[in-house]
Amino acid sequence: MRKKDILGNFVKKKDVIYNYAIKKIDGEDEVYSAIINFMPGCRDLIVDYEGSKCQLAGNGYKWLMYLPLKEFWCITAFYSPQNELLEWYFDISKGNFLDENGMPCIDDMFLDLVIMPDARAITVDADELQEALDNNVITPNDFSLAYQIHAEILNSKWNDVNLLTLLCNKLMSEF
Repeated sequence: MRKKDILGNFVKKKDVIYNYAIKKIDGEDEVYSAIINFMPGCRDLIVDYEGSKCQLAGNGYKWLMYLPLKEFWCITAFYSPQNELLEWYFDISKGNFLDENGMPCIDDMFLDLVIMPDARAITVDADELQEALDNNVITPNDFSLAYQIHAEILNSKWNDVNLLTLLCNKLMSEF
């Protein structure tokens, strides 16, 4: 496993310019949210899903995170500079926790799931999960657990784009 805090790995790169805010969500038990605003001069992040390129970071882009400590995933919603919702990205974890500084973190399980606004679900980083297993970074039980959590997300309310949209609209209004 690898520890990943609520800001993610991309944000910590030298040529990423941003500001952020993190808050505990009122009325919810041990749930945190964060907003990251990417500033002028920030490098771009462009991903390729199934042959389709999508920019997720750069000047004016926003990331909205939702991290419940009692779950085995965290969600990042990506927004364009025009506030268009681009996708929801589920980081699958072995557990979520607060680190020694009180920063919300996940114990990243490598496997991720993307839900697109048109409700398509795309599995990403399965190769990273397999590599982690092959290199004894994770156990066979961890490997199976990652796919089990993946399936649970797909077969739950969290695969509903209407629910995800409502959640993100509520969270965004609080920042």
